[in-house]
Amino acid sequence: MSTIPTQHQPQPSLRERFHRRSLEHQRPLSLVTMGFTVLAFLCMVAARELVGAPSAPLGYRLLCALVLALLVLAIPRTKSTALFGAIGVVYMLVLVGGVVLNARGLVDPLVWLLPALVVIPICAAPLWLTPMHFVTGNALFYAVAIALLLGNTHSREVDAAVWTWVIVIGAPSAAVFHFSFYRFRRNHFLLESQLAQLAATDPLTGLQNRRAFVKHAEGRLETRAPGAQISAIFLDIDSFKSLNDRFGHAVGDHALFQVAQVLKDAVALYHSASRIGGEEFALLLDDDLAGALRLAERLRVDIAAIERPDGYLTASFGVAEHRPGESFMVLLDRADEALLRAKQTGRNRVCAARALPFDPLQPPFDDGFAPHAAGNDPSAARYRWEDFYLISHFQPLYSLSHQKQVGFEALLRGEQGDGTLVPPIVMFAPKPSSDEGALDRASHAVHLGNARRTLPGDAWLFLNILPATFVADGYADQLTTIVRAAGLEPERVILEILESHGGSVDDMSRAAARYRQHGFLIAVDDFGAGQSNLDRLLRIRPDIVKLDGELIRATTHGTQQPILPKLVSLLHQAGMLVVVEGVETAEELILAVESNVDFAQGYLLGRPAAEIAPPESVHRQIDDAFDVIAQGRAHQHALFESEVEPYRLELRRAADDLRAGVMMDDAFATLATFARCISCFILDETGRQIGHEVRGPAWCKDAASLQPVANPRDARWDHRPYFRNAVLLPGEAITSNPYLSLASGRPCIAVTLAVQLGSGRCVMGVELDWSARGLPWPAGE
Repeated sequence: MSTIPTQHQPQPSLRERFHRRSLEHQRPLSLVTMGFTVLAFLCMVAARELVGAPSAPLGYRLLCALVLALLVLAIPRTKSTALFGAIGVVYMLVLVGGVVLNARGLVDPLVWLLPALVVIPICAAPLWLTPMHFVTGNALFYAVAIALLLGNTHSREVDAAVWTWVIVIGAPSAAVFHFSFYRFRRNHFLLESQLAQLAATDPLTGLQNRRAFVKHAEGRLETRAPGAQISAIFLDIDSFKSLNDRFGHAVGDHALFQVAQVLKDAVALYHSASRIGGEEFALLLDDDLAGALRLAERLRVDIAAIERPDGYLTASFGVAEHRPGESFMVLLDRADEALLRAKQTGRNRVCAARALPFDPLQPPFDDGFAPHAAGNDPSAARYRWEDFYLISHFQPLYSLSHQKQVGFEALLRGEQGDGTLVPPIVMFAPKPSSDEGALDRASHAVHLGNARRTLPGDAWLFLNILPATFVADGYADQLTTIVRAAGLEPERVILEILESHGGSVDDMSRAAARYRQHGFLIAVDDFGAGQSNLDRLLRIRPDIVKLDGELIRATTHGTQQPILPKLVSLLHQAGMLVVVEGVETAEELILAVESNVDFAQGYLLGRPAAEIAPPESVHRQIDDAFDVIAQGRAHQHALFESEVEPYRLELRRAADDLRAGVMMDDAFATLATFARCISCFILDETGRQIGHEVRGPAWCKDAASLQPVANPRDARWDHRPYFRNAVLLPGEAITSNPYLSLASGRPCIAVTLAVQLGSGRCVMGVELDWSARGLPWPAGE
């Protein structure tokens, strides 16, 4: 069996393949050469018009030029060598006819004809694809030329010269050119074929190698007829490593060769077989799953008859049938998954890839869904998946500002026939036969079928989607079809990209644009966990970001202040709405409201369930959170003001002393004794420190890691808010929000005052250590 893939029709002979390849090479050369000849012929026609002797009608000669040009234009469209040769023959005949017409009426026509009779066959010789074309074209050329010249009388000397040029020089030169060029092309083709064969063949087994097999298979899928069935078989020799380890690689190589011979003999009527690598082989055949399983079983039996030193070889097989819209690599992966299942269930057996329980691209919303078991909601829908049913649970999301339900996240659940739920750890456990993408697509159909029966008409539906599904070719169009078949519009659906492997950020960014064109909104789930990062958000540009539940409980080091407000502010500045998940206590709800979160979700607001619970009690909880914040804001402000007011008063007194001429150390002496004082300082108009700093009780030796930036005199501070705000309000003691001090590495607060001294305007201030737990922070924080 040849290792080059075959078709069901007979494979072309070497000669035929050579001529087809020559046609590809010759077509552009012939186009240019023959096109140039048309121009040369038109030049001869123009030159003939300058001669006063009677001539054939100009229209006939121009008609010849037009026919020649049309023949040249037909060359790029020629698909067969026979048609190419026919065009060449007709072209030669029309050309010689035009040349003879052009010379008619001249006293010495041979002066015009002889160069053409010699040059044309020589120039055309390399262009003929086959010797048959060459002989036929040249014979007809000379025959027509002689026939058209009959009747013209010439002297014997002229006849002798003409025939000498034609017979001795023209025809032999043309033959030498044609056969030499033909031989060169043939040798080049044979070398090219040999190199292609070596590049596509596994040297040990003679089968196709992986690269050639994949390329051929992808081409087959692209060119297959509508409705044609294609299947893949993936096989692996069992316990092959032990064969090499115990008996040597020579024995292992011989076993691989014998398996390859079995495949060659068995798939002679099919398309291709390949050694994918190591002890793995793959086959692609024109058949459905049942036919592929029969062939795989026959191969299993044949391989089991091959002897090895300690018994007989065995192999495990995985079989998969191609699905519409599926790439070849996905088909091969499904066959590989079935092979893995055959390995794990005992080896030396054939397993088929699991079929989808239903086609999610054409969801049977009206008839295919089965009603729930007795006692459950009869209007809900479920669908069979493996040995259980898929159902939907919905968890509400609330707009905190509107204090109402605005959407529901659809969560997939498994249900036994008696109505008991399948534990998620069992339902989503990785299995050799599992197709995570298929389950993901199936969940969309299930959720949409239930959403139209369950959700309020103005609510969003949050659909979880794996990155691999999200970026799949054509799925944006397919999901739009599913949504509309469910009686919904894409504008009501928010696609929630799960935290998972399966798609690059660039692919997801391009896919997001496709989904938005259909009207879908995009959300990113679990920001703050796993692979999520700001770069991913800024490139995908989701409409909504769902924060991982742990972020609501995350705090800063030392002060234990929540980081949620700053994170929400950052995402809002990037143009994204924010959902916080995992709200389980009233304190977390209050923090979410205080942090300006847009939407909240969690057990406190509603657990996932098949039925939607009344929202009134949650509305009251959210309203209570707003009341608590309103009451606490005034209290927090009062505590903060009471804590910093002594520093403001003493800073004003120090300013009065400095204006009165008191030295800096004396002016700051009292302020520097206050418990939270790190240091007192004076900055000039450019924000650079004047003189030394007066250290207070809270000052300590800087950490070694901050030593390069520990000296504030080396820096310029006019970009800091505490400097800018003081300059804007001269004479008023300004208190900053807490910030991380570059010099001390601790959360600090600065109290500053812009004053006019003898040396000019300056900003004096005191930096306070605000890292202790329990200290009040500004209400805005």
